[in-house]
Amino acid sequence: MPFEGMDRQQYLSKKFGGSKNALKIYNVINETGKKIDIFFQFDKIKRTPNTLASHKLLALAHKQGKQNLIIESLFYSYFIKGKDIGQLKELIIIAKKNNLDEKETIHYLVSNQDNVNLLEEEVQARRMGIKGVPCFIVNKEYVLFGVQEKNSFINLFNKLI
Repeated sequence: MPFEGMDRQQYLSKKFGGSKNALKIYNVINETGKKIDIFFQFDKIKRTPNTLASHKLLALAHKQGKQNLIIESLFYSYFIKGKDIGQLKELIIIAKKNNLDEKETIHYLVSNQDNVNLLEEEVQARRMGIKGVPCFIVNKEYVLFGVQEKNSFINLFNKLI
């Protein structure tokens, strides 16, 4: 993904081989989300972001025990509000809403701190075949890609018992 992200329609065409294929996939996600009261607003998304800065915000939040709050806010901002979560200003809004110090957050996000580790994690994820969210890794060994029915998790957990 380019540093500045890319046009959403261009991204969907490149990733899914055209808007018709993307529409099929996103319709399934929409319907699954509705079952659990998540109403995705994919039409609001104009740019697909480069998420390095979002991952940095998550790393900072993890250090402060607020990773779950931040991931929820990132997903809500992107999938419901259509915000470009690759942009510093959007990440600062999310940080402030979750009581992260604004100056510390800005300093960390614009620094090179943890960049190498985060990029190495991305390389490792790609080696595992991870190309997007959602993706669930269980026991650092089993991977479930995409939207899953609960039986997929139950079957996997039963194998582990």
